[in-house]
Amino acid sequence: MPSEPSAPFFPKLFKEVPLQALLVVPFVVQTVGAVGIIGYLSFRNGQKAVNDVAAQLRNETSDRIAQNLTHLVATPFQAFESYEAALRQNRIDLNNGRDIEKFLWRQLPAFGNLSLTAFVTSNQEFFGAERQDGAIAIRTSEVENNRALTTYRTNSTGDRLEVINAGKPNFDPRKRPYYKIPVQQRQATWGKVFPHITGKTMYIAPGKPIYNSAGELQGVWMASLNLSMIGDFLRSLKIGTTGQSFILERSGEMIATSTGEKPFRYDADKVVQLPEQRVERLNAIDSKNSTTQKTSQFLLEKFQDFHQIQTFQQLEFSIKGERQFVQVAPFRDGKGIDWLVIVTVPESDFMAQIKANTQSTILLSLLALGISLGIGILTTHWITQPILQLNQASSAMAAGTLSQAVTESSVYELQELTQSFNRMAQQLQESFKTLEQANEQLEHRVEERTAELKATKDEVEMALRELQRTQTQLIQSEKMSSLGQLVAGVAHEINNPVNFIYGNLGHADQYTQELLKLVQAYQTHYPEPPPAIAQQSKAMDLDFMVNDLSKLIESMKEGARRIREIVLALRTFSRLDEAEVKSINIHDGIDSTLIILGNRLKPKPNHPGIEILRNYGSLPLVECYPGPLNQVFMNILSNAIDAIEIAIEQGKQITPAISIHTGLIDESRAQIRIGDNGSGIPEAIKQRIFDPFFTTKPVGSGTGMGLAISYQIVTDRHQGTLSCRSQSGEGTEFVIQIPLKQKLRH
Repeated sequence: MPSEPSAPFFPKLFKEVPLQALLVVPFVVQTVGAVGIIGYLSFRNGQKAVNDVAAQLRNETSDRIAQNLTHLVATPFQAFESYEAALRQNRIDLNNGRDIEKFLWRQLPAFGNLSLTAFVTSNQEFFGAERQDGAIAIRTSEVENNRALTTYRTNSTGDRLEVINAGKPNFDPRKRPYYKIPVQQRQATWGKVFPHITGKTMYIAPGKPIYNSAGELQGVWMASLNLSMIGDFLRSLKIGTTGQSFILERSGEMIATSTGEKPFRYDADKVVQLPEQRVERLNAIDSKNSTTQKTSQFLLEKFQDFHQIQTFQQLEFSIKGERQFVQVAPFRDGKGIDWLVIVTVPESDFMAQIKANTQSTILLSLLALGISLGIGILTTHWITQPILQLNQASSAMAAGTLSQAVTESSVYELQELTQSFNRMAQQLQESFKTLEQANEQLEHRVEERTAELKATKDEVEMALRELQRTQTQLIQSEKMSSLGQLVAGVAHEINNPVNFIYGNLGHADQYTQELLKLVQAYQTHYPEPPPAIAQQSKAMDLDFMVNDLSKLIESMKEGARRIREIVLALRTFSRLDEAEVKSINIHDGIDSTLIILGNRLKPKPNHPGIEILRNYGSLPLVECYPGPLNQVFMNILSNAIDAIEIAIEQGKQITPAISIHTGLIDESRAQIRIGDNGSGIPEAIKQRIFDPFFTTKPVGSGTGMGLAISYQIVTDRHQGTLSCRSQSGEGTEFVIQIPLKQKLRH
């Protein structure tokens, strides 16, 4: 006789639980839980998207600021190079103050970012040219005027007219930072920020000391920048909706800000002799702008000192409960500038749409809950009604004669029910055995299917990686195509006027010489000219013009020739946009790339110039895609320059050089080898250099796609090979092998 079944577990916890509740409550709980999880994940994904967008916005803004600053702070040193060239050509007499000021007056329009440029002599004299109200004025402090800093209005040729402003006597520019610091360091370098003599703005200027052949100091060139230009640029940037940016010195003093706040304070009531003494630098933590002040305080609390921030930082903090995204990027030019570029964006600029989406999600969740509850009630009613009817019938049988018939009477229906129950139990046991076997087979099939799905997943992941690589390559190709079109257009537009200028310089030189001969003949026959002619000759400084004119024309010829070389290089390199196979001279593509990279090959204060060793063999014209192949040269040469700069920064004693060898392997293939004498590549890294997105450069300095794209261009588009030979500490060489002629694939 079967044993009496044990009592179920749930009645121990709940004495009476309606079946309808057991069906409806879990259904509702599952629905609420699923909707809640989806809503939470949606909100978290929104926040992650905000973080990503904010990081991208901060990166782009910092990059734009760094690019503008790089261009801006390079302008004074470009001016110094121009002045040095004039000295070498004997176009300036440093012992003649009028000669110096007129030269600077003529040179200042060529450097639009400069506000004031001057030469300070070692005996306390000052000769300079300054932009004032759309014109260029002369500003001097000479022995003749008791060294009072005096400003003159000028005529169209740079001659002095009336005095605009005369300062107090005995002005000593040698006490200014643009003189003291370069003289102490004996090289061109930046001075400290200083106020303009009017006290209405702030300047920063580098100086370059000039020594004679005996090593004696003759004076210092200076060229100043107005800090308001940096502030104007920062205000022009669109940083989200309410984002801000500002630039600090390591001392915490402001350089510029996008809020329009001046980086200094001017106390008009302060009793001093000079207006510039009323100026006081503004510290960022004392800013009237709340965001600027709070951000600076946060950075000081986190790093204790602004000098501790030596690397790129992306941080977060809160102002009155509102999260702020902050990015700090050091900016250095290698000549004395060491600033911090700070970009801050509030989270509220991005959260409005996310909050709206969250509200919509909550409303939809409530609607889904109501619908689920209604469906659950209808479903449980449909299930429980037949069970209640069966229960009523069973209760009637248990209370009547049928129960007795089961044990005592021979009622046919009860006997059939008992036999059916016993047969059912036996069938269930057999069914369970069959089910176990089927379960084993099912588990085996599940394992096989799981393995198939895993293999499919690996294929999908591989396809996604390939798609991502292709997408990045397409973007890079589009960028390079646009660059090629832009460079070709610029080269074409520059080439026509340059050819016109260069072609006419010879005629201008010939005509000038003829006119000078005529003047000399006139002076020979009329040594005593009329007073009017003699006065005009003296006013225009005829002797100086005769000596300087030939030098000017030669300088113009040299400049025009240099521009033509650069235009030719740009036109050669602009083949980036050519999409068809063409027969080209490989050496032209390499040379044009080297010209474009010429600025990176020049000597710098912290390391010497990089020598290019060309070992060109005899190569026929090669059928290839010129643009993509030039892109390969650009990537490999840029990496070679990076490797040499890193080796020098690490203290390796080398003579920087890049060697380029070309030649034929056989009658059907050409080989190009580009090597550097940097620190080399470790074996573990060398095995991955052609992998997409692999890079050892700092964040923001490389995408990891340069060599991967170069490998694809050489191997896929040109059916060639690209390999790397390198040992740690012994330099690196990339070897390109491509066929001379074959049917290339698009």
